[in-house]
Amino acid sequence: MQNGILLQITRATNANRQVRSIANFLLLALLLVTCQARAETPDTITLTDGEQLIGKLVKVLSGAVTFHSDILGDVTVPLEKVKTLQAAAQFAVVEKKQHFTRKTAAQAIPVGAIAIEDGIVHVSPPKAEEKTFPAKNVNHLIDAASFNRELHGEQSFLYNWNGAITLGASLVDSTNSAQTYTGLVNLVRAIPATGWLPASSKTTLNLSSTYGLARDAQIVSNSVVIQPASVTKTDILHGGLEYDKYFSPAVFTFVNAGADHNLGSGLQLQQAYGGGIGWTVLNKPKNALDLKASALYEQQQFYGSETGPSGSPNKNLIAGAINETWKHNFPHNVKFNEYLTLTPTFNVAQAYSAVAGASLLFPAYKRLNFTLASIDNYIGDPPEGFKRNTIQFTAGVTYVVK
Repeated sequence: MQNGILLQITRATNANRQVRSIANFLLLALLLVTCQARAETPDTITLTDGEQLIGKLVKVLSGAVTFHSDILGDVTVPLEKVKTLQAAAQFAVVEKKQHFTRKTAAQAIPVGAIAIEDGIVHVSPPKAEEKTFPAKNVNHLIDAASFNRELHGEQSFLYNWNGAITLGASLVDSTNSAQTYTGLVNLVRAIPATGWLPASSKTTLNLSSTYGLARDAQIVSNSVVIQPASVTKTDILHGGLEYDKYFSPAVFTFVNAGADHNLGSGLQLQQAYGGGIGWTVLNKPKNALDLKASALYEQQQFYGSETGPSGSPNKNLIAGAINETWKHNFPHNVKFNEYLTLTPTFNVAQAYSAVAGASLLFPAYKRLNFTLASIDNYIGDPPEGFKRNTIQFTAGVTYVVK
């Protein structure tokens, strides 16, 4: 009898433990679901015309709000057109004409939950009182993770590469056959990624390739040779790398290196290494202009220069370079890029060279764009039989890297 009572008590105790375990599990699951729901609470923005968007606040730069809508994708609107905004994440608030350094930025810039209502920006830091700013005085809103990463210089090598990759092709298959392939890679890594801190450094990588092969068959009609057989080849390669270090928002020094191959001008290989000083004349979101001057060493190797009866000898050159780069954003996100580089040579005056290029990028679908581009390469002293100018025109599909 006593053993039966003990057995029942033991069973009741085990049942209570199981009930408690199940209850604890359900409570933990409920807490996790609640936290996840809070974490996934979407941001909302209401514009002055009454339109409301649901999604996520990305950033505010120079008074322009970038908001990722669940339906429309990334939308950019002026801050003054925002009536209300509620954001779940924490952001740093940077005012217009606010003066600070990297050492004082953490104390001078508040970071907290953001809300905008009727032209007033409210920021609620976790351990401080709420602060308010007129929206017209706010220049940037940067998410807390990016703010801390850039403030403390915690960027990996793969951080913040931006640019474009363009591909184009042309194929013909008939009595005559031809194929042409082009590729362009233009990438820029600017530190910091946003304009709230003075520029620190910039790394630029440019790669381009054009390859073409045309075969013309011999055409004989009624014993008359209408077209002789021939093969035409196009082979142009370029690679360039530059690192800029800023001493002020407008002045920087740089080092660069480049390599070129151009069958059209008889250039087997050109290597260039140099460095100099640059000046950022304009640095606006829609308009940017840089001027640079440098000294460099060049080595040119031409086809037929060592064994052929014609051609220029290989050259070791001391040169200078003057470069201008202009970028402009037109309405509807159409982008125009233009550059010009003049390279006079001092020890062999006739070996000077130049390159100029321009491109127009038209948005098509999300990160895909249609691009029209042209490049003109000029070699001052090519081998005999080769032209000095090589002009390329490219139409292709561009993928924008962000």
